[in-house]
Amino acid sequence: MKVLYIANDDNFSNSLGAFIENKGIAFEHKRLDPTSLMTEALNDSQLIIFDCSEDILNIELMIKQMLSSSISPISIIIISDQIDFLAKTHLYDLGIMTVMRKTGFSYGRLNKYLETISQEIETIKTLSELHIAVIDDSRFSLEIIKAFFLKYNITKVDYYQKATDFMDQEFMYDLYLVDLVMPDYDGEDVIYNIREYNHNAIVILVTTYGEGKAISHCLAIGADDFILKPLDFKLFMLRIHTCLSHYRMSQDNFKKTEKLYELATRDGLTGVYNRAFYIESFNKKVHESLRNNRAFSLILLDLDYFKQINDEYGHLTGDEVLKSVAQLLKSHLRESDLICRWGGEEFSILLLDTDLKSASYVAEKIRTQIELLRVNGVVKLTSSFGVTQWREEDTEESVFKRVDNSLYLAKLTGRNKVVTDEELYINASGLPINIEWGPFFRSGHPVIDDEHFALIRLSNEIIINCFRPETEEETLKQFDKLMSHIVTHFDNEEEILDQYHYSQLEEHKQIHRELVTKAKTIEKGLHNHSISVLTVAKYLIQDVVVGHIIKSDFDFFNLFQN
Repeated sequence: MKVLYIANDDNFSNSLGAFIENKGIAFEHKRLDPTSLMTEALNDSQLIIFDCSEDILNIELMIKQMLSSSISPISIIIISDQIDFLAKTHLYDLGIMTVMRKTGFSYGRLNKYLETISQEIETIKTLSELHIAVIDDSRFSLEIIKAFFLKYNITKVDYYQKATDFMDQEFMYDLYLVDLVMPDYDGEDVIYNIREYNHNAIVILVTTYGEGKAISHCLAIGADDFILKPLDFKLFMLRIHTCLSHYRMSQDNFKKTEKLYELATRDGLTGVYNRAFYIESFNKKVHESLRNNRAFSLILLDLDYFKQINDEYGHLTGDEVLKSVAQLLKSHLRESDLICRWGGEEFSILLLDTDLKSASYVAEKIRTQIELLRVNGVVKLTSSFGVTQWREEDTEESVFKRVDNSLYLAKLTGRNKVVTDEELYINASGLPINIEWGPFFRSGHPVIDDEHFALIRLSNEIIINCFRPETEEETLKQFDKLMSHIVTHFDNEEEILDQYHYSQLEEHKQIHRELVTKAKTIEKGLHNHSISVLTVAKYLIQDVVVGHIIKSDFDFFNLFQN
C-alpha cells in the first residue's frame, strides 16, 4: 500500500509521513502540480491525501479527472480548514472518502481510514486467489465486471452469459455473482442449484430490481448478499469484504472443526483411526454392506515381542515402529479400507468387498512387508494375524471374537503367521508347531486350568511324534491317553459349570457329546488303519482340544474371573 500526499506544506508532510511509515505503509510527498501528477497518482497509489489550503479549484478538477478515468476510484482524503458545507457536499458527490480538518488533525481517525483501505486491498488479494463464476445474460454487465477484475489482476474468473452453460458444468467455485433475471434459468434457480452441492461458497445476487420479494427469497435459499445495478464498485467491494469476512470465519471454523474431528477420530501417534471411531464406522459399513449383499472381512494384527523392542531399544524407537507400521498399512491398503490402532501394538483393518481368501492374501502380504521393515536399528520385526469374513449369522461381538481368537492362535503357535477363522494347523511349512500355554488359555478356575494345561502339553507331544514315523506305536498310546484325558476333563468341567449355574450348560454338554462321539469314530479308524495318524491328530488337537477351548470354553471364563 502506498499513500501519496499532495501539498506544498513540507512541515505537515514530515509529521504525516512519519505516522504513515510507522504503520509499514509507503509514503510519498509531491508538491501540487496538476500537469504532472495524474498518471502517477492513478497507477502508483492506493490513497491520495490532498491538502486544500490553496488552489481548491485545481484540486477539484484533478479529483474529477481521476474519478472519471478509473473504474474503481482511488481513495481520496481532503485536508482543509477552509471548505464550507456546500463545497464539502460537492466533494462527497465527486466520490472522495472524507474531509478532515488540518487544525487539530486526528491521526486516530486517519488510522481508521487506512485500515479500511488495507481491508479493501486485502479483499482484492483474496479475490485474486478465489475461483469466481459470473452468471449474467447482459454482455454489458459482464464486460464491466470483467474490466474491474482485470484491473486488479483477478484472473481466475469464468463468465457465463447463458445460465444453461453454467448449469451444465460441475466445477465448484468459491464465489458466484448471479444475475436475478435471465432467460431459461433465473437467479433463484441458479442459487438453488449451487447450494445443492456447494454450501461454503459466497453467492452474491446482482440485480436491477431493488424492491419486491424476489431478493429476500434468494437470500433465504442461499444467497449471502445482493447488490444493485449499475454496479457501484465501492459498495461492491464493501459487500465482498463483508462476505469474505464471513467466508474466512466459516473456513476457519471448518478447519477448527476438521482439526477437532481429526483429534477425536485419529490415533495421536500413528495417524490411523482410533478404536472408538473405528467401531462406530464399522457398524455403519456393516449395515451398508449387508444391505447391498457385499462381502467384507476383518484383519487383526499384533506386533510380536513388542515389549522387548521397547525394553531393548527404548519407547521412542517403539513409537517409530508403530508409526512405520501404520504408514506401511496405509500405503498397502485401499482408501476404502478402514484402519485403526486397536490398542497398544494391535491394528484392526476392515476390508470392504473382500472375501476370506482375498483378506488372507492381503494379511500375508502385509506380514511379509513388516518383516522387511528396518526402524532405528531394530534387527527383527514380525507380526501375527487373525483373519475372518462376516458370516450370515454373525453379530459384531461374534465376528470380533473370532478374529481375536484367530490372532491369539497365531501368537500361541509360533507367531509371525496368519490364522483364519480360529483354524489351528499342527504343521507349518512341513514342521510341527508348538502350542504355547499362556494367559489366553487360563479360565481362572484351578482345576479347569490344570486340565487344560495337561491337554495342551500332551497335544504338543503328539504333534512332535506325528512327524516321527518310528514313534507311531507310542503315538497311538498317546492318542488313547489324550482321549481318556478329554473325557475325564469334559465330565469335570460339566460338574464345575453346574456348581456355578452356567446358563448354557446343556448346550455345552451337547457339544462335548458330539466331539467325543466323532473323536471315538476317528480313533477307531486309526486302529483299523483307515485314517492316518496326522488326520487323527488334526481333529483331536485342532477341534477337540484347542478349538473347543477357543470356540466354547471362552464363553464361561468370565464366571471365574468375576
